[in-house]
Amino acid sequence: MNKTLQALVKLQDVDTSIQEIQRKIYVFPETMKQLDKLLAENEQKVEALKTSIEEQEKLRRVKEREVEMQNEHIRRYQGQLLQVKTNKEYSALLLEIKTLKSKNSLIEDDILELMESIERAKHSLGISQKDLERNRVRIQQEKEIQEKSLTEIQNTLEKEQQRRKILAEDVDAGALREYTKLLNLRNGVAISAVEEDGVCTGCHVALTPQMFAEIKTGNYLHRCPICFRFLYWANSENQQEDM
Repeated sequence: MNKTLQALVKLQDVDTSIQEIQRKIYVFPETMKQLDKLLAENEQKVEALKTSIEEQEKLRRVKEREVEMQNEHIRRYQGQLLQVKTNKEYSALLLEIKTLKSKNSLIEDDILELMESIERAKHSLGISQKDLERNRVRIQQEKEIQEKSLTEIQNTLEKEQQRRKILAEDVDAGALREYTKLLNLRNGVAISAVEEDGVCTGCHVALTPQMFAEIKTGNYLHRCPICFRFLYWANSENQQEDM
């Protein structure tokens, strides 16, 4: 294979590796953010249940005080029953007592519903707190794994960048400039393989028979007439022998 083309193929392999590593590094902050978000959602669920319990407990106490106040009125009216002198006054007091007892009955039903709701919320809170602790441990472990992986990836990136620097020194300066330009313009792919069908795998254009034949020899530095990527013959067996 043409020496410059061979060097460019090797350089593309390294650049592809570097790009993949950089993509992994790029998504790392988002991965950590999602882990933090998951933990925050668990914490918010626990806090929401605590708040709900507190509010329901507060409302229960308000209603219990209301019942107690009504009972005080009932006791007072019952005491007055012994003091009234007319049937009209007696009937009026009985009606007040009956009305207050009816109100208390409704309030006590509300209190009972609140107590049942509070018990359900406390049960859910217990489950959510256990889930939170499990998730806190799991998420911390996952973050440690991700951080360790990031360190390894960054070390690999440094090695690949050093390898790229060495490979770039073997590439003709003019070809390297064109390669770098294409790398930026063509989504990180400056070189395309040409397979048995004589088509550029970068843009899928069919090459002329003459160009295809010359590319197969490996002695020419051809570029695709459409996407302008450098082209090389993708015969895997011969490619491995040449490289």
